[in-house]
Amino acid sequence: MTDEARARTMGPWAGGRTLYDVVPGLDALIEIIGRDLVLGEYPLARATAGMAAAVIVEEGESTGIGDEGTALLVVRALAESAAATERATDGSGS
Repeated sequence: MTDEARARTMGPWAGGRTLYDVVPGLDALIEIIGRDLVLGEYPLARATAGMAAAVIVEEGESTGIGDEGTALLVVRALAESAAATERATDGSGS
């Protein structure tokens, strides 16, 4: 596979770019959702996850994610990871 074909296949991930690079403000939204999950603020986390998914879909040309269901799955995975990091950070500071 040529470099050009590989770049076409990888789309937005070519050149080491991540979802956080192609969706402005996603890192902050994921951090907020993770914190809300740790605090047990599930309705707030759910609402913020919906906003984050909408932003990912809005940037669909850059992200390669065009439907909200897929975007919500991505947000959930990222938010669960952020929540685990938040718990670990809180636990190490005690």
